[in-house]
Amino acid sequence: MRNSRRTRLVFALLVLTAFTLLTLDFRGGKHSPLGGIRSLVGAVFGPIERAVADVTHPIGGFFADLGHLGSDHADISRLQRENAALLAQLRLDVAERHELADLQRLDRLAAIGRFPMVAARVTAMGSSLGLEWTVTIDAGSADQVRVGQTVVDGDGLVGRVQAVTATSATVELAIDGQFIAGAELAPSGQICYTTGQGLAPMSLTVTNSQIHLASGDGLVTFYSPNTGLLAPGIPIGQVSTVETTPAGLPRAALVTPYVNFTALDVVGVIVEPPPPTRHFILLPSPTPSPSPTPSPKPTPSPKPTPSGSGSPAGSPAASPTPTRTP
Repeated sequence: MRNSRRTRLVFALLVLTAFTLLTLDFRGGKHSPLGGIRSLVGAVFGPIERAVADVTHPIGGFFADLGHLGSDHADISRLQRENAALLAQLRLDVAERHELADLQRLDRLAAIGRFPMVAARVTAMGSSLGLEWTVTIDAGSADQVRVGQTVVDGDGLVGRVQAVTATSATVELAIDGQFIAGAELAPSGQICYTTGQGLAPMSLTVTNSQIHLASGDGLVTFYSPNTGLLAPGIPIGQVSTVETTPAGLPRAALVTPYVNFTALDVVGVIVEPPPPTRHFILLPSPTPSPSPTPSPKPTPSPKPTPSGSGSPAGSPAASPTPTRTP
């Protein structure tokens, strides 16, 4: 019991002493009599406090960063999704620009040739109906597409419709080995035939051995019962190579098509026979080859006149008069 009373008495005295010292230090300010003691305590315990702070501050920062880690990951994921969406939109815009350019070229061809036409998109490419080179388009009988109609793009002849459903059609390409097209040679109008050879140039067959062929000559379609109904005047391609006989007559020739068959996208189906047109109005303008510049010819310099001849410079000298001997 005595120990308990003594303990309480000591504790009360310590608390009273602490309040007294705090009051004196507060009222004294800079001139407090306890300033020296406070400085001594700061000098002793200050380095320990700073050392403890240096150790504990990085740990506290680490745990604070852990709180933001989930938020940073969410921001990164969001930015990645936005970046992917922007890239997809950019690719879509490029595809739309290409499609618009194809439609504009197709519209120009239809306007000049006055072709009633249905536009369609190529949805598949491959072999079908026993043919090696065909494409499927997304237009069919519901769009007035029929078997035998001519298919074009903005550059020229693509092929001929071979099979039709309500919403799609199969087109035999002009480069197929079984595709034969009647053709007219510009500007003479001579009749010939082209046959597809896949991605190699088409072969050209002439009906007249006296026909004149030259590299760069253009070809357009004409209607022939032997080759099926093709709209006339459609650009096919241009002569690229001519093989001749020893007599200079054409033996064989190759034709490079105007259409890029490996990049078909937007095409048009000519749904009605076109009105008569001039044969070659749809042919692209030939690119003129640069004419060689003639090299200047050297100007002959005048011969010098002998001194004392009395002749002006550049004029011929007088011939000496013969003397007779008496």
